[in-house]
Amino acid sequence: MSIVLHRPVATAHTPVDLHLHSSVSDGDDSPAGLARRCVEAGLRVVACTDHDSVAGHEEFRTVAEAGGLTVVPGVEITARWGGQEVHCLAYFVDLADTAFHERVTGVRRAEVEWWRTWFEQAAALGVDLTWDTVTRRFGADRVAFLGDYLDLFLTAARDDARFAGYERGAGHDRFIAEWCRAGRPLHVPHPWRPELAEVADWIRAAGGVAVLAHPGRVQEGPGTDFADLRRLGVAGLEAWTTWHDPDVTERVLKVCDTHGLLPSQGSDFHGGRLKPWSPAPGLVPEAAPDPMALVDRLHAARG
Repeated sequence: MSIVLHRPVATAHTPVDLHLHSSVSDGDDSPAGLARRCVEAGLRVVACTDHDSVAGHEEFRTVAEAGGLTVVPGVEITARWGGQEVHCLAYFVDLADTAFHERVTGVRRAEVEWWRTWFEQAAALGVDLTWDTVTRRFGADRVAFLGDYLDLFLTAARDDARFAGYERGAGHDRFIAEWCRAGRPLHVPHPWRPELAEVADWIRAAGGVAVLAHPGRVQEGPGTDFADLRRLGVAGLEAWTTWHDPDVTERVLKVCDTHGLLPSQGSDFHGGRLKPWSPAPGLVPEAAPDPMALVDRLHAARG
């Protein structure tokens, strides 16, 4: 497996989308607005999987179920595996489980604290932007889209010649490389993240099933052998997603067959503004031939 460096256009419609984001994390739509999009798209089974937060689940569920959809309880948890960041989707978890909720909240708050430290470091460089301003814009207990944070910073620093020319898109990449990498003035060490095996334990303890999100973006190497996933407690791999072209999907499916892992499907929809190659819920570059069967198999594998 290798990191996917391109973004295939999502054109295949599917009734099952198990990877969706709302404005509770880094999506553009409110949970209710996201649910309405799913109803309008004609979906049948959906999961709102906000990053490290379940705060939007009830609002999403209420509107989606009123529209006749089946809602799978879910969340996407940031973890570490083999020294790199990975994302683990939790499905069918008991979202009322206090221990699970506290653990997920701890991951999110570590990320919030990381951003607070980053903006304080920026202020120390003379940029007129306080943490209070950031939280008024994005919320005090939410991790928003990376590009929105950078745009807020660059707008505040627009009259500072040091930060001229870092426009959206490629300019963000260059800004990160020149200012935020190790040894650069705005570098802050990565926040705490639990190991993947620990996250899988959390999910099983809450009655759920763990699926590694968009594995085509994971660099396989020392410490990241896909053959180890079942031993770690991960039950499946997201195969059909807007991060995979058909060739990568086929390779993921072969990994699933070889190692007894369940394939899953989700668009990773955040909103057309943030991911223009993923313009709507239920759109993927290539869809599972029997997506409803995927849901049944995941449900049967829960902890």
